[in-house]
Amino acid sequence: MEHLDAKARLKRLAESANISIDSNIPIRRYYRSGNEMLRMAKVYAAEGNIEAAYVLYLKYITLFLEKVKSHRDFSHVLPTEKKKTTETLKLTLSISEELKNKLNWIYEEEHRVWLVEEEERRQVEEHNRKLHEEEKRKRMLEDRLKAEMIEKDRQYAVWAQSQIDQGLEIDPSKQPAHIPDRQDYQPDKYKDVDEISLPTYGQAVFNDPSAPSNEPSAPSNEPSAPLVSSDLSAALSNFAPAAATLPDIPSAASIPAAIAFPTPAPRFDRSSKPTTTPPVVERPAIPDRTSKPTFGVQGTRSVIVPEKLISKFLAIAKSNSDRDVETLGMLGGKLAQNKFTVTHLLIPKQSGKSDRCDLEGHEELFDIYEKDDIILVGWIHTHPAFDVFLSSVDMHNQYEYQNMLHEFIAIVCSIKFNETGYLSLTDHGMKEIGECRQENFHPHSKEPPLFASAGHVTVDKQLDIVLRDLRI
Repeated sequence: MEHLDAKARLKRLAESANISIDSNIPIRRYYRSGNEMLRMAKVYAAEGNIEAAYVLYLKYITLFLEKVKSHRDFSHVLPTEKKKTTETLKLTLSISEELKNKLNWIYEEEHRVWLVEEEERRQVEEHNRKLHEEEKRKRMLEDRLKAEMIEKDRQYAVWAQSQIDQGLEIDPSKQPAHIPDRQDYQPDKYKDVDEISLPTYGQAVFNDPSAPSNEPSAPSNEPSAPLVSSDLSAALSNFAPAAATLPDIPSAASIPAAIAFPTPAPRFDRSSKPTTTPPVVERPAIPDRTSKPTFGVQGTRSVIVPEKLISKFLAIAKSNSDRDVETLGMLGGKLAQNKFTVTHLLIPKQSGKSDRCDLEGHEELFDIYEKDDIILVGWIHTHPAFDVFLSSVDMHNQYEYQNMLHEFIAIVCSIKFNETGYLSLTDHGMKEIGECRQENFHPHSKEPPLFASAGHVTVDKQLDIVLRDLRI
């Protein structure tokens, strides 16, 4: 997993706070959205999510210290509004600097702990690697010793059988210093010796010309190779623990005078031999930081909508619906635990027709948002004679809000088909509508879709809704 130091992490946060200006969006929308940024930042700070709060404060600073001046209508902003924003900027700069210092301390501490943990992991991995290499070396030496002992057992059995075949007693005093190879005897007398011949892996390890061959060959007067090579003897002297556990070959005196062939070669039980496997050091317990509290806004936040919202809105819109006139409402909500909950349904002053509805009295509406400390999270309107969809006018309205708050939703109630849809613009829709400069109704592309069902919406049957009709 990628790990950045404090400086790099703060830089990444600053990059995520970037914001662009679209002069086709009314400049008042940026000023209202700026106020909502501050409200959301306060919520995050109160909940301890200082990273998300810091990003929102940075966005506010970037917006009003740099970007908003590039809006074509900036000169039309009232001086009192500009003065108020400047004063708020000074406070925001102070708060963001304090949060930056806190985040820097947190990031530096996390980076320090990460460096310690990484060094522990490195040391443990290196230690275990050396242990495994030592184990492998000892295992290979044991295999060599075992194969050598099997070969000695086999050659001894061949020699003992040759004594019996010659009618001689097995006299340990007559045992040659070097046990003779099989080729010293008549091949037809030892046709069954293969039953106790060296196993394949042993032959593979000791592929030595001086070792006894399983194939018959002409007798030779050359002495046999020593059973234990000088190199192996040296290895044994350097590996006392393993060599000490290997039993000695029994003397010839322990073998009966007559051996009924094919008696198997002597076998030795090494199952009780002490193991040479070195213990593997377990890694120290490293704290699981994947479950630590998440800083920042991750992905799309949920929007919880009370089920009662729809019935209350349809009831208040019925008089317009009966006349085939659209009605719209604005949705206000609260932010908590990185989720939005719709708490208010505001019916603003408006002018409606059969195919559209235009909001009026913006200032009065936003004054209520600030007074009740709520955030604009969506809008709702009826389609008296159509099904659930977003017209070109609807999509342009949605774009203005969704561009400032990604989770902003559009609820469409089809009176004719008795259906309700929770919609939002797709990424492709945001791009196409953002680049469109046409007004009123006009065609747009169909594929890929410009809008879709809002998957981040959850309907709650228990929550109630505050209804305010500002038309009265």
